[in-house]
Amino acid sequence: MPKDGRSIDVADATHGLQLLVAIADSGSFTAAGARLGLTPSAVSKAVTRVESRLGVRLLQRTTRRVSFTDAGEMYVARGRQLISDFEGLEREMSSRDDIVRGTLRVSAPMVYGSVKVAPLLVALARKHPALDVQLKCEDRLVDMVIERIDVAVRILSTLPAEFVACPLTEDRRGLYASPAYLRVARTPKTLDDLASHSVITYSGGASIPRRGRVVFATDSILAAREAALGGLGIAELPDYLARDDAAAGALREVLPGAVPTTRKIYALYLSSRYLPPQVRALVDLLVRDAKSSIR
Repeated sequence: MPKDGRSIDVADATHGLQLLVAIADSGSFTAAGARLGLTPSAVSKAVTRVESRLGVRLLQRTTRRVSFTDAGEMYVARGRQLISDFEGLEREMSSRDDIVRGTLRVSAPMVYGSVKVAPLLVALARKHPALDVQLKCEDRLVDMVIERIDVAVRILSTLPAEFVACPLTEDRRGLYASPAYLRVARTPKTLDDLASHSVITYSGGASIPRRGRVVFATDSILAAREAALGGLGIAELPDYLARDDAAAGALREVLPGAVPTTRKIYALYLSSRYLPPQVRALVDLLVRDAKSSIR
């Protein structure tokens, strides 16, 4: 209750709380206003109302930056939890019939998300017409809480303790080349044989293929795959990207086991007593797909 003893306008207080969380997330009045459809002036006035009602300063303002006071940081931290609890309550009430509906926000690495996750989400959306899907394909590690991600698919060597991690499959990688290249250069029998081969490298690949002459270097794993398909040399490729090409005879794996498997692919979601039907449906689909892909 405000210090003057008046009752709280819950709608106004909730709006102010959402606004302060948006400022904390974005780092400025302008960005927070853009996120909520408000002008910087309206944001400033709303913050002043919150501080006046509470009788405490929440933000330190200068001409160049905005920072939170200790009280402001505590208010935002508690506020995030309240907003999360309320959103969970809303999902629970709207999904009591267990129908898969609402919005499903998913994050995945750029290539794996495009090649593996996107087709599954398309199938899920077609099966459940009331479901809206938002997929972010990017290689940075998103903050699942701030960006309100329901499920994140990640390729990891260590697990984050704060999330539920459902293992999907190993991030198996191998050395691949086209049959046309191998007919001319001959298939290597040992790692030492790579010294006489043309190799294709990309950022993030292992160092094993670099024993040979690098004829094609790129920062794109998809470009490396195209170079291998085009017969330029041997490339290290993930199993999920090369599997179909190998099955079709367009690529052949050489020196199986040469690239050690150090990471696994997981579906991550926030620990909660209530798991929304759309999250459960996607995780189940990811697990089934991973099992069916095991060779």
